[in-house]
Amino acid sequence: MIFTVIIMFIFFYCFIMPFLNFGFPSSCEGMPLAYCKSRGLTRAFSQILRLKFKEAIAFNSYSIKIFLFFLVQLIARFSINKLLKPSNLKKVLTLDIILSTLFFIFSFYNLVFI
Repeated sequence: MIFTVIIMFIFFYCFIMPFLNFGFPSSCEGMPLAYCKSRGLTRAFSQILRLKFKEAIAFNSYSIKIFLFFLVQLIARFSINKLLKPSNLKKVLTLDIILSTLFFIFSFYNLVFI
């Protein structure tokens, strides 16, 4: 439930960000792009929510994979809450952990390892 609320807040903040007069300053300001691969993710998420994918890729080339991770996790959290029953709790949670871990590695690989 907490993860769902956090993801929804991230999407909400990214959606209303262009209308606000403030934002969180980047800790990457002034650093080369090779050292800060997360630069522009908030602006890219904002563009993705407006279905402007080319602009999102211009802000951050990894943004679509990362956005998809959060979107799939949001949908999964809602789905898992419906699927969880005492009889299948262990199976659903094990499958969720495995799939979420694999999807996380796929989505964030470029930010962490390259």
